[in-house]
Amino acid sequence: MENLTDNSTINQNGTGERFDIDAVVWMYLPTVVTVPLAVPANALVIRLLMGKPGICSTSEIFILNLALFDMLFCFMNLVEYFLFLGNRTMEAANFQAWGLNQAGGPMLLCLLSLDSYVAVCHPLVFLRLKDPKLRLSLCFAVSVITAVCCLMVKVAFKYTMYLIIVVLSGAIVTISTCNILILKSLCQSGPGRKEVHPVKKRAFKTVLTMLVLVNVHYLPPLCEFLAKEFGPSQFRPFSFLTCLTYTALSMSSFVQPLCYLVRTNQLPKMRCDRGSAAQAKTVATV
Repeated sequence: MENLTDNSTINQNGTGERFDIDAVVWMYLPTVVTVPLAVPANALVIRLLMGKPGICSTSEIFILNLALFDMLFCFMNLVEYFLFLGNRTMEAANFQAWGLNQAGGPMLLCLLSLDSYVAVCHPLVFLRLKDPKLRLSLCFAVSVITAVCCLMVKVAFKYTMYLIIVVLSGAIVTISTCNILILKSLCQSGPGRKEVHPVKKRAFKTVLTMLVLVNVHYLPPLCEFLAKEFGPSQFRPFSFLTCLTYTALSMSSFVQPLCYLVRTNQLPKMRCDRGSAAQAKTVATV
């Protein structure tokens, strides 16, 4: 494929639509600035979860896989951006890293929400589904689908967008439905019960967090995809809206692990451990 200069344009999928190469460079630049922030957060989540016994039989196996996807996305996004700067072609402009963020992330969040829904609304069924092989199989299936999406980015970009639209739509609908059903279950906790069970509280926080994250990070790109496909020509192929949606997507790789650390009270523990370690070091020095 022909290399392009800074002031040239690229033909998109042979449809006659063309865009300025500088627009692509500046569109991806905010994501390159934000993704390094996600590396330490995801590394900490991975370290914490890998040290837990029997994690494969809990819903946190999905969080672990999500952190691995986010970590891989950060590194791939940086590498592909610098490769794109050196080889400004249409093929190089389609980053495979976004398959991890647009397909793998939403599917794992769906599994996490479904797991929380079954735990709250169908506890007996949940006890039967604690076999680690089930969750490992689901994670493997998500990894395979995500790998296919990443490969399709280079060979069939247009069809990949249609697939991602389906994935994002399904994620938003599934997580919203789970949240509504859990709220309904909490409202029917039983007569005379003043406090909600702690397990249900944790499940509610998890699903509610997933609902907010999906709407903030994945709803804008879904709307942007639909606008590019069915909207006016101002939205095609790239616009200021595209820059905002990709920035929101990249921020998910940082916000999601941070929310997990806050929800599990790991950040206060880390601060206390650091303070204790610093105090012990000071005493030892004295």
